[in-house]
Amino acid sequence: MKTAVKAGLAAVLAGATVLVTPAQAATIVQRTAVCHAGGYSGTFTLRYDTSGGYHRIVNGYTTSGPYIGDVAGKVSLRISYRTGSTTQTVYSQSAPTTGSTTFTMPSTTTVPITSEGTAAATFDNGTESCVATILIR
Repeated sequence: MKTAVKAGLAAVLAGATVLVTPAQAATIVQRTAVCHAGGYSGTFTLRYDTSGGYHRIVNGYTTSGPYIGDVAGKVSLRISYRTGSTTQTVYSQSAPTTGSTTFTMPSTTTVPITSEGTAAATFDNGTESCVATILIR
């Protein structure tokens, strides 16, 4: 009986050792939003992970068009969150574009999971504009 208890304890300890795993990388969430204004359109994709009570924004990329000839448009990205009646902007950037733009955020760009977060990409080709908005949750 004593041997059976020892064997059972050894099996439990061995099983516990097997169940302990190294910390796994957070899962990346990818969300996409599209907007249209006449024949002009924009697509915005945001990537983030969630851990420690925050959504950590990894990056975002956009595609838009059409752009005629040498004309460049502009894309602006604003990431913010709302707590009560207060809105806090955690990232804001504008860049010229002729079709594709990538935004890489600092690792400190985060949105608390207890707040309502949004990421809005505004596309403008000089004559038409539209906004693609993603909820961060």
